[in-house]
Amino acid sequence: MMSHHLRLVTPELAATLRRCQDCPLSRLCLDEAPPGAAAPLPSCDEQRCVHLDGGQHLFRVSDAVDQQLHIIRSGDVKLYQHGRDGGQHIIEFLGPGAWLGLESLNEQQRHAGAVALTPCDVTTVPYSMLTTLLDRQPRSAEAFGQLLSDTIARHQQHAAMLRSTSAVQRVAQFLLHRLEQAPHGTAARASLPMSRQDIADYLGLTSSTVSRCLSALRRRGWLSMGQRAFSLPDQPAVQQVAAGMPLALDD
Repeated sequence: MMSHHLRLVTPELAATLRRCQDCPLSRLCLDEAPPGAAAPLPSCDEQRCVHLDGGQHLFRVSDAVDQQLHIIRSGDVKLYQHGRDGGQHIIEFLGPGAWLGLESLNEQQRHAGAVALTPCDVTTVPYSMLTTLLDRQPRSAEAFGQLLSDTIARHQQHAAMLRSTSAVQRVAQFLLHRLEQAPHGTAARASLPMSRQDIADYLGLTSSTVSRCLSALRRRGWLSMGQRAFSLPDQPAVQQVAAGMPLALDD
């Protein structure tokens, strides 16, 4: 005989559900507390929200590690390291839902810096709160492991791209990736808040080469650029370039 357990939705429970739906940890908070648990699950009250203006750092290279993790709620952030030549090496451009600080856990100093490209809201979560959550909720640990695996896979794919693709392929792949990350319903338009130099540093190119690649795509009508945003009127053509179709830059 099948039994059904109904849960009365009180105003207090409804408020909790609304808060949980908006919580950046909702992807990980997957299980209920085990029966007879001796201690409560981590409190969401330990989270705090930080607002950053464009150009403002969340943390810098060589800052002391404070055992805090950060989750982007809105806006765009640039994760970078200092290059051996004194320049900047862009690790990744990150948007809403991305985690920051994982690369320096259990270290004395941060290996990377994070600076806002646009106004951002970032939730800060104590690492101790996360570890308690993962200890208490087995499915959460699996989800967190997948998050780490996805991060490693992205970095490996980026390293492979830098080794085996032409300049115009890199630019085309970068634009397509930005478009994939754009919110649904934006009419195939994506933001481009970073500078040409930032894009060049990320793709292992010079800023002049990036400009030439963008100009080549625009001349053919495959790329349309506006104020810190772009669209791809002929996305299939850009996909062919990304896959290796030759494209002259100066014709």
